[in-house]
Amino acid sequence: MEGYFSLLWENEESYAEWRRNLCVRDKGYIADLNLKYVYKEICRAGRFGERYGFEEIFLHPCARVSTVVFRQKIMKQLYEDSFLYEMALEFVSCIALMQKRMEALDSIKDEKKKMISTLQIRYEFMDALERIYEKTSGYIREKEETFDGTPLAEGVQKLGSFISGYWVVSEKAELSNFLSVLGKNMPCSVVLNKDRNQHCRSVVIDPKGTSECGYTERLMECARPFLGEYDFKVGVYQNTDITCLDKRIQNYICRNLPGIDCELENLYEKYGNNNLARFFPMAVEFVFYLSCIRFVREYEKAGFWFSIPTCAGKQDYEVRDAYDMTLGINLYQSGKGCRVVSNDYQFGEKSRVFILTGANQGGKTTFIRSIGLIQCLAQIGMFVPCRKASLGVAGQIHTHFSREDERGAAVGRFEQELQRVHEILESLWAEDMVLLNETFTSTQRSTAVILLRRLLLEMDHRQCYGGLVTHFYEVYDGLEESVVFSLTTEEVGEGKERTYKIREGESGRYSHARDIAAKCGVTYEELVAALPDESL
Repeated sequence: MEGYFSLLWENEESYAEWRRNLCVRDKGYIADLNLKYVYKEICRAGRFGERYGFEEIFLHPCARVSTVVFRQKIMKQLYEDSFLYEMALEFVSCIALMQKRMEALDSIKDEKKKMISTLQIRYEFMDALERIYEKTSGYIREKEETFDGTPLAEGVQKLGSFISGYWVVSEKAELSNFLSVLGKNMPCSVVLNKDRNQHCRSVVIDPKGTSECGYTERLMECARPFLGEYDFKVGVYQNTDITCLDKRIQNYICRNLPGIDCELENLYEKYGNNNLARFFPMAVEFVFYLSCIRFVREYEKAGFWFSIPTCAGKQDYEVRDAYDMTLGINLYQSGKGCRVVSNDYQFGEKSRVFILTGANQGGKTTFIRSIGLIQCLAQIGMFVPCRKASLGVAGQIHTHFSREDERGAAVGRFEQELQRVHEILESLWAEDMVLLNETFTSTQRSTAVILLRRLLLEMDHRQCYGGLVTHFYEVYDGLEESVVFSLTTEEVGEGKERTYKIREGESGRYSHARDIAAKCGVTYEELVAALPDESL
């Protein structure tokens, strides 16, 4: 096999680097950010089935800027150009059909027929693949100014090299001639569809000049020259083993083509065992792009918005109108449409870490999860759920999300949290992203505040990016001179349902107290008026 082909990695070195990092990557973000949930929805929208799953590609972002940009350019061109999109779809369909036909070979017990079918599948697949390549490369040549030097154009060229290394001119000519001679000497088109027990379930017959006859009459007419008075009663040939029909067809061909057996064996020995499975990974790569595009188009029709971010490698993050894709999927599936609340956020050299405080049910967890999801989706080269984004590329994405079921386990809960934070710190490098949600809620408030301050300062010291969602507003006190900045929830809109936006500002010191007071049937102001001054 000549050449290297991939639409996911710009070269073999970048793929090898990604593969090496899989075993050392901190994978806590996968569950915390609900990535598998998002992946399943994208697969559903893609409609390609489990055979062409790309879970490993989806769940493990790339840390190379060049790889991210490489994928983004391909994603954008396939999304915008309907011809290229259809060619990619035709390529996947071609491979899928070939795989199904190859799997059906296992049910053929007659070795001679199995050899003929194998050569025919190989010829038809490679011929179809070559035609798809020629159409695509011709289209790209016509629009040279648009596609010159793009990853997709280079990928098509590599595909051409891949095909030519697998499909030599001599093979094409030999197989074409053999199958053509074989076809011409068949008395008619006879296709037997049998199950794994070799019982015939249907017979497709197309004898010339007999289209007006009934089914049984046509079958008898086309088979008479070589089968004589074979019994073709409907009840017989549809429900019994008629492998003898195959044998008679073979004998007929061998009488008319002396030496056909020897030629078949020679061709099968030369070409029959070539591994067509080398093309299967290509289908998965195309399915990754096509599924992402189908998902985005389906959700855009419902009012959701997406964009391809700018990923230049510099660690300046600026995102506009971002929303949580998990919440978006829930709303879409429930038929409620696009009712997401979007937020902006940004990080810079002097504002790398945030502390987010605010009211319960104010969207804090949703906000921090949206940051992580956008980062993960961006680093696999996909569209992200926001209107505009300029992002850095994190080496790793670390998360620690406190969950309701974990909070119920009082024994050992604090130790579990300390262990998780220790794991993060052990593998934490400059430009990594760290997202913490209600960390250290299982210990005393004073202890948690001290630990969280030290953790945030360590993130600052290691030049990481990210943030903390917490009710412990006093964590921010004493951090004003660092790169840590404060965010809080702000109630917006009107109506019975409270809606919150995230804004930069002083921590919501009393928002949690207001919520508790409301649950008790009093307002925060009434509570303040009733308590002595020294208790506040």
